[in-house]
Amino acid sequence: MSKPTVSQARTWASNAHFLATTATGIDTAVDTFDTAMNDIATSVATTMDSWRGDAAEASQAQSDSEKQASNRLAITILDIADAITRLGPDVLHSTEVVRNWADSIIDAGFLVSEDGSVAAPADSCPGHPREIPADMEYEDARAFAARRAAEYQSYLTGALATAGSADAILAAEITTTLGELLQNADRATTVVPLGPAVRDILAGRSRLPADPQALNEFWDSLTSAEKAALWDHNRAIGGMDGIPVADRDHFNRRYLGELQNDARGKVIELEGLKPDPAEYPTRNGPGEQGNPSGYRRRLEDWQRLHDSATADLAALIGLQNTVTGQPGAKKRHLMLIDRKGLAAVAVNNPDTADNVATYVPGTGANLAGIGGGVDRAEKMVQSAADVDESAQTAVVTWFGYDAPPNLIEAGAGVYAARGADPLAKFQDGLRATHEGAGRSHNTIISHSYGTVVAAEAASGRRALNVDDVVFVASPGLGGPDDVGDLNLAGPDDRANSRRVWATVSTDDVINLIEVVHGADPHDGGFGAQVFASERGPGVSLEAHSNYWDENSVSLLNMGRIIARKYADVQ
Repeated sequence: MSKPTVSQARTWASNAHFLATTATGIDTAVDTFDTAMNDIATSVATTMDSWRGDAAEASQAQSDSEKQASNRLAITILDIADAITRLGPDVLHSTEVVRNWADSIIDAGFLVSEDGSVAAPADSCPGHPREIPADMEYEDARAFAARRAAEYQSYLTGALATAGSADAILAAEITTTLGELLQNADRATTVVPLGPAVRDILAGRSRLPADPQALNEFWDSLTSAEKAALWDHNRAIGGMDGIPVADRDHFNRRYLGELQNDARGKVIELEGLKPDPAEYPTRNGPGEQGNPSGYRRRLEDWQRLHDSATADLAALIGLQNTVTGQPGAKKRHLMLIDRKGLAAVAVNNPDTADNVATYVPGTGANLAGIGGGVDRAEKMVQSAADVDESAQTAVVTWFGYDAPPNLIEAGAGVYAARGADPLAKFQDGLRATHEGAGRSHNTIISHSYGTVVAAEAASGRRALNVDDVVFVASPGLGGPDDVGDLNLAGPDDRANSRRVWATVSTDDVINLIEVVHGADPHDGGFGAQVFASERGPGVSLEAHSNYWDENSVSLLNMGRIIARKYADVQ
């Protein structure tokens, strides 16, 4: 390892922002690459719908091989971006320390050399440099200046060594990954050796660790080829808690493209099965509506299936548009997508953010509406940034449970019971994959029936690994009778009464509904900190969703909680 010169450290500090720009550019390039590969897969799938025979099978096999090879390459490239994202801040901070020390030493009147050597000026005397007491004897003043120069040199050379070490660590990791990239490129269409642990998983002899921390440690030990092979074995791997967000996003974008292809194929297949009236010469008459084999009944059954398939495809396309976002928008990461319609999208990267919030929606939440949830996440990110520009915030829109489809079903606790474990495990995963020496500040923002899910996830044998929990417009929390019944894990030593928050607008129609899920967190006896939300023009159903309106006090307060500005919460 070699130390940089003072001038080099100054240059690195001034241009370190290019590291973040480079990492973002790599992420964007991989996203574009994924989109192109998905387009190719769509074209191949469309062709295979009507192409059969040996040539078709050979073409499909070649397509699968190319897809797996491209996946290996993309994951390796993402590893470069991940290294820059993880280690770049160390390079930036260490070089800034060098620059600041050099500037302060020079300002103090001492001489700084490129290698970090510091010397007192030749004309040192009482009062010059200014740190020397003016009433000191001449010889004592020169000795004082020499000692101070030695102290400064120790600080500066130590800072240069730290900067050199940070640069060397980043360079070594990038060099290793580049070597792996070249290796994968050379044998893109050939079999790449896999370790015994991965071979056992592929053969069904073992499984990936279920615990997020254990999975994260195992994942970090894998090569890009092994990661790609595991995804090829199990398309849902991108939804596993404990895998870094960048990898989850990559795999899930690939998987989303395949799900779209499958959904599009189902619609095409159904369109070919539409009942033909010519096949029903005696179609239903006025008195034959109940005939199960009649044309009208067959058409109605077909229409329901077709409408459902069309809606599923539209929801997946909508998710694709949501993840892509608008030009110049904050980066969005697809952290979960599966065949049941569960999904999670993060605005900014939770693995590198200082503040991480998870938004848990309520009744009626489904894949078709996730765009609205992500819009709320964007607003919470901005609200937190408005109160603390120095910290980065990520907010995850977590549609990771089967929400009640309507208000009647929302009276049942079974939806919360089923969603509690996935939510708790998701929070453990966020902790396991977070990068850097310090812990992030993690918050749950739950709304309506989502508050029941969050409370259930922090009850009984479960614990929520978060610092703060926010209940917005809750219909009751199920089992907990007060804040003391909630299990909030983590090192935060504040009492639950300082970590649990609640709000409800006086115009929210939920105030007119009898609490059906146990204790009301907005009630003073529950022990939560109740914060303000606006009053509207009158009691309405709309007021139940207005907590994220631009410039609303409720949105401002949520941003303050996410950013740890507790004293400013109104």
